[in-house]
Amino acid sequence: MHPTEEERYLFDLRGYLVVDDVLGAAELEELNRLLDAYDIWNQTPGEDLFFDFWKNDERQISAGPLHAWDRPFRQLIGHPRIVGYLAEFLGPGFRYDHGHAMFMRKGGTPFGLHGGRVPWAPAISYEVIDGLIRSGLMVVQYALCDAGPDDGGFCALPGSHKANFACPASFEPLDDPGPWIERVALRAGSVLVFTEALTHGTLPWAADHERRALFYRYAPGHLAHVGRYREDGREPPGGAYPRPSDSASDDWGPQQRRMLEPPYVHERPDTVTGEPYGPERPPTVTGEG
Repeated sequence: MHPTEEERYLFDLRGYLVVDDVLGAAELEELNRLLDAYDIWNQTPGEDLFFDFWKNDERQISAGPLHAWDRPFRQLIGHPRIVGYLAEFLGPGFRYDHGHAMFMRKGGTPFGLHGGRVPWAPAISYEVIDGLIRSGLMVVQYALCDAGPDDGGFCALPGSHKANFACPASFEPLDDPGPWIERVALRAGSVLVFTEALTHGTLPWAADHERRALFYRYAPGHLAHVGRYREDGREPPGGAYPRPSDSASDDWGPQQRRMLEPPYVHERPDTVTGEPYGPERPPTVTGEG
């Protein structure tokens, strides 16, 4: 499914887009059941499933890598509802770069504003050329719980992905956010697509239920954001980027395997179709997704 004309306009205007009802009740139940079984709050960093693991405080944890977790998490890398958005905003040869999950309990502290177009960095750039949106790094966040407008969680400075000046340092703390901060409400099963060029952050979590969000990050086919994925010294000889062999299960389809290709340019196939692609043309806009 590709973005509609309205969605493309809003994404370019705000730097993010909410896509509702991507995950159904059965998918949400399965993902949350697996997270319950992982018991992540009591895990030890460095284990095979949790070598990418850190605590911002005792009520906020991030853990990964998602491509090494159970099959339902791996399948989200190439969810059919989101690949069209990635192809349009990153280019036809896009690749999966890295991902993690975030968990917050009531009282979890904020994570200050970060990202932004200034100072310019090629890995998180944003531009529109000849009618084509191109972003250096894109995030797809799956909401596994409701996040109401007063619950906390993701927030952003809309339009900052096209700013010409750096975000003032006085804006960065989020303990008492100003009116320039937009709180993005999400229903369980919704997806938030945003460019890392957008200045964004995490508000304190105020809801009684636990926040659960999955973050999958993608890059243009010629670019890698994290480089060698396992930077903890436990990477196997000749280690590389996320790849099918990171999982013991051979359940990666052809499209997902193309998403796990390392970065390169020459004769890179279209990630969605597998066909060669030449000079890009502006998308044909219809009123349908």
